[in-house]
Amino acid sequence: MSAATLRPDRSGRFAAVLDAGSYKTVCLIAALDHEGRAARIVGVGIAPSHGIIAGSVRDLAAAEAAIRTAIAQAENMSGVRLEGIDLLLNGGNPASRTFAAAAPIHDGVVTREAIDRVAAAGRAHATAHGRHLLQLETLGYRLDGGPMIPDALGLPAGRLAAHVHAVTADAPAVANLTRTVERCYLATRRLIPGPIASALAVTSDDERRHGVITVDIGAGLTGLSVFRNARPVFMSTVPMGGGDVTMDVVHSLRTPLEEAERIKTLYGTVLNAQSDQHDVFTYALTGGGEGVEQRSTKADLARIIQSRMAHLLHLVRDQLASAGLLEGNAARIVLCGGGSEIPGLQSLAEGVFRRPVREGRPEPVSGLPPLYASAAFAGVVGVLRAVADSTAVDLTDAHGASAPKGYIGRVGQWLRDGF
Repeated sequence: MSAATLRPDRSGRFAAVLDAGSYKTVCLIAALDHEGRAARIVGVGIAPSHGIIAGSVRDLAAAEAAIRTAIAQAENMSGVRLEGIDLLLNGGNPASRTFAAAAPIHDGVVTREAIDRVAAAGRAHATAHGRHLLQLETLGYRLDGGPMIPDALGLPAGRLAAHVHAVTADAPAVANLTRTVERCYLATRRLIPGPIASALAVTSDDERRHGVITVDIGAGLTGLSVFRNARPVFMSTVPMGGGDVTMDVVHSLRTPLEEAERIKTLYGTVLNAQSDQHDVFTYALTGGGEGVEQRSTKADLARIIQSRMAHLLHLVRDQLASAGLLEGNAARIVLCGGGSEIPGLQSLAEGVFRRPVREGRPEPVSGLPPLYASAAFAGVVGVLRAVADSTAVDLTDAHGASAPKGYIGRVGQWLRDGF
């Protein structure tokens, strides 16, 4: 199934997604055919983000203004007035855990009630310590400590254990994001973890089946996800991204933020070329006054950027290694996100991870401007894929129920889940 193939939303006509990131806020509206397939993007909105740091809302009013702007642009372009929207969630330290939840079987046979009781225990464990459950998937069952099996209903046993994979985020961060969207008179339909959405956008079905690691380098943080057997088995974030590179340039060259971003975009690289020692560029100094410029070389800039990106990649490697995901597994690593577009980063990453690395771009969607087919938009395009393809990631409500029907039902469900 391609990224342009969507399942019908509740209206049967449109799907809408929102990515409120640290650097930009993006809204996409997709029109669906009568079968919910062959989607075409009919509305696009983008605005600079304000009030959002490392993917989390810190200033409700500022974030609301950016979200309103992006949504209004997409609605005006499409002629559609939205009631609900699917959200990309990057903030709140989204992460996953795999664990076992067990319960005794009193009557000697596994019943539906026993399976539900074990699932409830898994949800309770996953949501401890103020975590909001985004996704809960049962990987298999064990009866009386035996081998893993896919289904246990009706089998004899004295003890049932369910091995589950749970994706959670900090509840206050989830509440702040959904509250901000609600202030724009929209109901939250689904919360899709950013690292999973990005992986769905830039990796193939075969890669996810055989094993793939996706590293999404955003402005304020970097998301990690690992897929095996077409399922997400690990997800985490590192609180560092392309914005930290920009700030390093600001401090090292003593230049304003806007100028640092321009320098990074025009001259930034992590490659060391002999000619860069003599390739000079000029830039404005902070507080230097009009016409006051400084000079530096591409080699100096490369050293600044390489230091930060090497640090980031080593942090990613350490997380993956701690989870045992780099041992005896030749899974390819796919880089995406705006921070991944720095020239030479693929080669640097291959040196850090000691395995193949490729650059990932989302599959084009009909009607989507070419700019949005870049690595920087992998997350928001991936939400379309996640909403469309329930075989790629389980989007069942975390409490085991289907999403509520109708506007009032969605708002009621959101209030119960979000608060």
